[in-house]
Amino acid sequence: MKKDGKYVYKNEDCMRKMHDFYDRALGELQTVFEEKQIYTSYGKTHVIIVGDRSKPMICSIHGGNGISPLNIRIFRPLLKHYCIMSPDVIGMPGKSHPYRNLNTKKDDFAYWLCEVLDDLKIDRISFVVSSYSSAMLLALAKVFPERIDKAVFVVPSGFAHGPIIQIIRKMSLPFIRYYIKPSEKTMKGIVEVMISESEPLWEEFFDLMMSSYKMEMRPPKEYTKEELRNFNSKAVIFASNDDVFFPADRVFEKSDKILNNTPGKYYIDCKHLPSDDTMLDVCEKIHGFLEGE
Repeated sequence: MKKDGKYVYKNEDCMRKMHDFYDRALGELQTVFEEKQIYTSYGKTHVIIVGDRSKPMICSIHGGNGISPLNIRIFRPLLKHYCIMSPDVIGMPGKSHPYRNLNTKKDDFAYWLCEVLDDLKIDRISFVVSSYSSAMLLALAKVFPERIDKAVFVVPSGFAHGPIIQIIRKMSLPFIRYYIKPSEKTMKGIVEVMISESEPLWEEFFDLMMSSYKMEMRPPKEYTKEELRNFNSKAVIFASNDDVFFPADRVFEKSDKILNNTPGKYYIDCKHLPSDDTMLDVCEKIHGFLEGE
C-alpha cells in the first residue's frame, strides 16, 4: 500500500458522524444498492452500486470533499435507465481509506481508478462525473483512455477555472471564516454561492464537512491537449456561467482546444450544484447521449 498521507478527520468520532450521515443519505435514495470493499495499492476503496443490476452500468464519481450518496442523488434520474457504480475517493469523506495520498498533480487518480475497474472486471465503461471528479476522469483519459467508453462532464473541473479573486472572495474566505467561527450567517453565504435551490440535506452535509473533516484545498489539475492526445472517446459537457468555480464560457473554450473529439456542449442555468429540475433535463440529455441518439 502507498504510504499514508494526511488523516482527513479531526478525530475518530468525527469519522463516525460522517459515516452515519453517509448511511442515512444512502438510505434516502430509496432504491436497492450493494456495497463492496476493494483493496488497491492506495488503500481500501469503498464502492456502492446503486439501482437495478439488470440495467447497463455506468460509473459516477463524487466531487471534491463529497460523498457518493449525495453524488448519486444529483444523478438519480439516470437510475431509470442504468445502475450506477460509484467509488468513494480515497482521502475524502466517504468510507474509503481516510488518508489523503492521491496526488492531484500526478496521475494517481488514473491508476487508482484503473485498479477499481480491474477488481470489478470492467474493461470499458461510460462515466458521468461532475466538479472535481471531472479532473479525475481526465487523468484516466490521459493514462488509460481505452477504459472510457463515453464521458459526461457536468460543471467540470480539469478544463478551466473561474477568476481566482472571485473564488477567493466568494468561497475561500467564507470557508475560512466558518472554520474559525461557525455561524448560520456564514453558512448561508456559502450555500447561496454553491447551491441553486435550498436543500436541507446538502446544508447538513456542508456543516458536518466543515466541522468534522479536513478539507482538500488543493485545486484540481487542468489538462493540456498533449496530455489528452490519445483520448478519442465521445464526450458531452454541461456547464453554467453562474458557476463560480468553472464557468461555462471558459470551460467550453478550453475543451474545444484539448479534446480530439469535439464535445457536445450545453449551457445550463444553475450555480455549482444544479437544482433537481435542472438535473431532470440534464439526465434526459445524458441518456440520449449515452444511447447514441
